[in-house]
Amino acid sequence: MKKILSLFSILALSFSMAVAAEPINYDAQNIESEFDKLNKIENFVQNNEGTTLENLKLQNSELLANINIEADTASVVASSDLPAGIPAFWWGCVLTILGVVLVYVLTDKDNAQTKKALLGCLVSGGIYIIWWIVVASIGTRGFF
Repeated sequence: MKKILSLFSILALSFSMAVAAEPINYDAQNIESEFDKLNKIENFVQNNEGTTLENLKLQNSELLANINIEADTASVVASSDLPAGIPAFWWGCVLTILGVVLVYVLTDKDNAQTKKALLGCLVSGGIYIIWWIVVASIGTRGFF
């Protein structure tokens, strides 16, 4: 039984490592140009006291041309936009308490997503307890 579980664990880890090894493709030049635009806006707001981003939006400033700035971070990181596209339940199920904390922080304290991650954590804990009960019952039967 232990050999089968060990083999299964090795196979599962090797497949997950193969998937995780995919390189992330990004266009560094495009990212730099976008951050340059944001830096110009930041410098303008810092140099002109009393000016806010809302004032610039109301004035239809040229600094905001071709830029979509979202002030509400909760809408930016929606449930489908969690890192790697992984739902909150699986963050809690796989990473347990750490997953719940990450979902809480990354979704800007979204209670619904945090509850899903907590449910995943509880399911993971329940599976862990059941697993050790089964292992203990198999182990004690071999000794009698």
